[in-house]
Amino acid sequence: MSAAAHRLSALPWRARLWWPHLVWLGLLLYTDAQLWFTRAGLYYTAPQSPGLFWRNALLADLLDCALFYLNYGVLQPRLFKSRRGLTYLGSVVGALLLFAALRVVLSVALNEGIQQGQRTLNLAAHAQLLLAYHVPLGGLILLLSAGLRLAGDYLRERENRRELERQHTRTELSLLKTQLQPHFLFNTLNNIYSLTLHASPQAPEAVMRLAELMRYQLYDSTDDLVPLAKEIRHLQGFLALQLLRLPPDEADEVLPFTVLLPPGAEYARRLPPMLLLPLVENAFKHGDLAARPLVARLRLQLEPNGHLVFSVLNYCTDNTAAATAPGGVGLVNLRRRLELLYPGRHRLTVAATPTEYQVKLEVQL
Repeated sequence: MSAAAHRLSALPWRARLWWPHLVWLGLLLYTDAQLWFTRAGLYYTAPQSPGLFWRNALLADLLDCALFYLNYGVLQPRLFKSRRGLTYLGSVVGALLLFAALRVVLSVALNEGIQQGQRTLNLAAHAQLLLAYHVPLGGLILLLSAGLRLAGDYLRERENRRELERQHTRTELSLLKTQLQPHFLFNTLNNIYSLTLHASPQAPEAVMRLAELMRYQLYDSTDDLVPLAKEIRHLQGFLALQLLRLPPDEADEVLPFTVLLPPGAEYARRLPPMLLLPLVENAFKHGDLAARPLVARLRLQLEPNGHLVFSVLNYCTDNTAAATAPGGVGLVNLRRRLELLYPGRHRLTVAATPTEYQVKLEVQL
């Protein structure tokens, strides 16, 4: 059995659909209780003795259950679902006639309905009366079992489809995450290459910071959600790596990162790992590191109701080049992740001028 099939077979209890059996059992108990309290059948007077009544009711219920589950568990799934309509119809008619015959035999054996007013029926009249009752009764049982089976199969298939959709979503998210890590590594290695190309003494520190970032991606990014504090620390580590490309005396001034959070929200609120990183990467990939007084401005604000706003404004010399540059995996990846993780609960907007490029993400956590 494949892993996907195993997961489908391990659905929660409601997906196993016990309710058709409960409906059938409840109907039997309701009918028996009604007959007991009224002391009357539909065509005969029920025995007054509790022992005799419940013995007769149990025997009749066993035959009713046999017909119900023959159609529910055998004929319907094996013949009807396999589109063997004529075979199914013949089997249903045969089961109905056999059920009626057995119920007639049982009723005759228990002397049910033999006394009609002031006269006693002979065997032929008795059997005819019983058939006129038990054949429609069997038909109703078959209709009920068929309806419950169809409803149960529909709900089961719907649950299976939903589970497959969830599996597909998880698989796609996992694929998007694996795409994001090489994309991040590719961009960062380009930055380190730039440092080594100029024999910068900051290259070893850049490698160390890259190792710290990769540790986060290897171990923490496997979780579905991480505390907001971890994501902020990851962004700060990424910014520290980028600052190595700038003059040390300007690094802290040209790249402000403002964080506004309610008290304790950095640990109480959670979000998918590396959700915000593509916006920051995009700013450095297409921004102008020589722009002054600011290279970029980052602002992260979380409202008490969980509304997160993250904006990145960077300055660039050629927006046309930025818009058409190859390798735009990050933002495309981010848009798809947002559609899967926060459908109807996010907004990603881009505003561009000849010298500025701003991306703003709003998410309801």
